[in-house]
Amino acid sequence: MPSPIWVDTPAGFRAMLGHLRGEPALAVDTESNSLFAYKEQVCLVQISVPGTDYLVDSLALRDLSGLGPLLADAQVLKVLHGAEYDLSVLYRDYGFTLANLFDTMWASRILGWPAHGLAALLKSYFGVSLNKKYQRANWGLRPLPPEQLDYARLDTHYLLPLRGIQALELEAM
Repeated sequence: MPSPIWVDTPAGFRAMLGHLRGEPALAVDTESNSLFAYKEQVCLVQISVPGTDYLVDSLALRDLSGLGPLLADAQVLKVLHGAEYDLSVLYRDYGFTLANLFDTMWASRILGWPAHGLAALLKSYFGVSLNKKYQRANWGLRPLPPEQLDYARLDTHYLLPLRGIQALELEAM
């Protein structure tokens, strides 16, 4: 698996947007500092497409507005897991709305799968262990430790293939 691309400069952000334009689907997730700050904020936005995982440092980049049209584009599928929180914080912090959303957690429930958490699904379908202790980590710290970066990347890296599995099963239903 290639290393994720850390995006913390305007030039890096523009390069990422250039790469993402034209992609038919994006896997998206966010990390916030809700347990460590009175006024929480999005600290990291993860976006994966086949072959590339981006970790966007939303603390270093004050202007993420270029991401809004991409997320709102109904021609681009956005795949999230347990999207409710991500949708609310992306709207609260940036005014972003998402169109054409597929939620892998809801799909697992509709399919009647025995587990719905991302860690269990990644283990079951891809043999990948996700250390959920980082779910409650302080995402406002910089630099982020390598273990947190690995966790953040895994939150989106397998979402598109997982959606592919689920879509086939949903169609068969």
